Amino acid sequence: MKITSPRMTGSYPDRFEDCQTAIEDVFVQLVVEATRAGWHHEEVLAAITAIADITTIALDTQGKAQTEMRLANVMKRK
Repeated sequence: MKITSPRMTGSYPDRFEDCQTAIEDVFVQLVVEATRAGWHHEEVLAAITAIADITTIALDTQGKAQTEMRLANVMKRK
């Protein structure tokens, strides 16, 4: 899956909205694939939310390096 890059480097007024738009198709595909695998929509959305929360907390604490390594390992598997 291709995720579009920001329209420009650095901060700009619509950057957050552009990021949401860029990842929306991937997000929808993830939810669809998980539900096809037998998970309920509510479970999938709750799991995604939990993973996002845990990752955010980890990145904001001393576990940042460990989380980055875990994310790098996940990306290598793809």
